[in-house]
Amino acid sequence: MNSLAELLADHQDFHSDLQMDSFIIQRSGGTLYGCYRQALRELDVRTTALIQRYEGRRLLEIDIRELETARVDPWQTERDAVRLASRKLLLSRAHAAVVDTEREFLRFYAQAVSIRQALQSQGVSFPLDDETRNRLDREMWEHQLRCMAAVDFMTQNRLSPNSLALLQSCPPKIRERLATTILDANQHGALIDWYLSYEPNVPPPAAIRSGNVQRLIECESLHLPKQ
Repeated sequence: MNSLAELLADHQDFHSDLQMDSFIIQRSGGTLYGCYRQALRELDVRTTALIQRYEGRRLLEIDIRELETARVDPWQTERDAVRLASRKLLLSRAHAAVVDTEREFLRFYAQAVSIRQALQSQGVSFPLDDETRNRLDREMWEHQLRCMAAVDFMTQNRLSPNSLALLQSCPPKIRERLATTILDANQHGALIDWYLSYEPNVPPPAAIRSGNVQRLIECESLHLPKQ
């Protein structure tokens, strides 16, 4: 019979590369800028998570050292032995969580780097100024509304109340452009074909060394044991 450790060696917490690349970044982002925006959002979440996980792991290591050296009375020693065994098991789980969170962090970091470079090749300057961000954001939302409309027509052959409400909320120029395809029944087939064939042309993630995570988020002191 396989041991628990052998079975869990095949377990991968959180998201696979396919999920991160296709379902989180490309599906949620839509346009190249939208993908960049989503990658930054995911990167920000993983940065906070790693800081917290590094802290939790370091505190477990400190607890273990204290319990290994604490000697008070027989009853306390017995309790400490139970706590020590528990914390050693938790430390192993904490380390596994750190490894998977680092893996996700690196994927989203690499995505953000490569997408930023692709946007730069298209003439986008960084850091983004307000005018550029506003233009790219409008393009992203116009794209998202086209996608929503296409899904509506494929699933219920009409616009959903939510799509109509968002369409009405758009600035007049965007609303006018969208209306020419979304509200024209003769254009629905072309809209669906566009939706099913659309590719944001997101470049492959950049090559980032795995050992750079702590340096990238500037928290080596939470990761490395004190000498």
